[in-house]
Amino acid sequence: MLKRLKFFNLFKLNKLRPYIYLLFISCLLLIGCKIKKFEALTPNLEGEIPPDHLFSSQIDDHNLSSNLFFQSLGLNDKLMELIEIGLNENPGWLARMKSVELAKAKAGYFFDESKPQLTTSLGLNSGKENTRESKFRTQQTPRWHSRSNFSWEFDLWGKWTSHKKEAEQYIEAEFHTQNGAQLTLIYEIANLWYRYLYLNEDLTLIKNQIKNHHESHILHLYNYHAGLDDNQSLIVMENEIKLLALDYNQKKRELSICQTQLSSLLGDPLDFNASNTTLFSEEPIPMPPNILPTMALKNRPDILAAQSKLIAHTHHTKATKLNLYPSINLNLSSVAMTSDLSRPFEQWKISGGPTLDIPIWSPQRKTQVAVDKKHLEIMELEWKETILNAIKEVELSLITHKSFSEDLKISQNLKDEYFKLVKLTNYKFEAGLLSKIDLLKKINAAVQAKRKANAAKLNCFFSFLNLAMSLGVNWA
Repeated sequence: MLKRLKFFNLFKLNKLRPYIYLLFISCLLLIGCKIKKFEALTPNLEGEIPPDHLFSSQIDDHNLSSNLFFQSLGLNDKLMELIEIGLNENPGWLARMKSVELAKAKAGYFFDESKPQLTTSLGLNSGKENTRESKFRTQQTPRWHSRSNFSWEFDLWGKWTSHKKEAEQYIEAEFHTQNGAQLTLIYEIANLWYRYLYLNEDLTLIKNQIKNHHESHILHLYNYHAGLDDNQSLIVMENEIKLLALDYNQKKRELSICQTQLSSLLGDPLDFNASNTTLFSEEPIPMPPNILPTMALKNRPDILAAQSKLIAHTHHTKATKLNLYPSINLNLSSVAMTSDLSRPFEQWKISGGPTLDIPIWSPQRKTQVAVDKKHLEIMELEWKETILNAIKEVELSLITHKSFSEDLKISQNLKDEYFKLVKLTNYKFEAGLLSKIDLLKKINAAVQAKRKANAAKLNCFFSFLNLAMSLGVNWA
């Protein structure tokens, strides 16, 4: 009995011996590998952004905001309605909103490759055979063939974990890219809206100028026929009317283009209704966003998207390096053949076991590592370039808005002085000291000053919106 037991154990050991040898060799190879810890790159955003005092900004330290939203900027209520329509109806934006879901779906490729794979097939084949297995007699081969395969690569070094982190970072990058697209859309709508208000009022002012010139032209005609004036003044007046007509046509054309562009962003380029709009000259200029540039830059979508892509490629490079190390796969396969489906396992074969994949010499894998390293260096430089461009945008926006704000103060002061002259001229006209022609000239000059003030105000609005956009003030 004891001999039988020993023989059975020896027989069992002989069957397992190949697996023991394979396991032993695998352990030696895995232990003998020089294992390196590939740490994922963590970009130092704070180290790339200059301190706040170097920016051309005047920030009130008592009312600092850590996170501003577009709705809190104090802009036109009608503009808020239009932006809501654009975010709900614009096809380009609606397509962009699906991009995050698409990125999540694509990330499934990385997740699925790390999971066990099981495939099976069933086929119908008819034929004959005359082989040793059939004792050299011609007979029908089994008609039904089925095959199954199971494979699973163990994540020994964390390669698949790195790929998963890569996919997560790409999803985050797509989310920030979506925020950047939203930022672009709302500021395009805002710029077109204030341009629409400006052009709408400017057309009204030009009409008033043309009306005053016509009245002045009639008075010049009376003086000319009375011999009190020559035709030179008439020619000057007619030329001024023609110039105003050209200006009116240009502004009308710009208004039509602006309407089409704005309605296109709202989802329908042929339908635009902007009733009950306020006068552009009555729109208050908002105060600049009270947020530190360094804090705003840390939340800019383009910087965060570039940073997420950089981290994602870091994980990708790590996974590529880990792909140079040996890996263990579990492979199982089975084959079954039968001529009668009621006896599915008439002939069958099952085999399986661990497989050690040793990339002793793999030029393609090594080349891929070199390519990924160079790509990583390029992406890091591109990320730094994105930060530099963002800093430049903020600084230029601060300088431009400050300059346009000063221009607006001067132009508004000039407009007020012109309207004071109109009042004084009107008093003299009522007292009979000046003619109606002189009064109309002063009125037209004041209207022209108002038009210039409105143009300066439009530039101020544009610079304000550009500043808010460069600071990343987005829709809540």
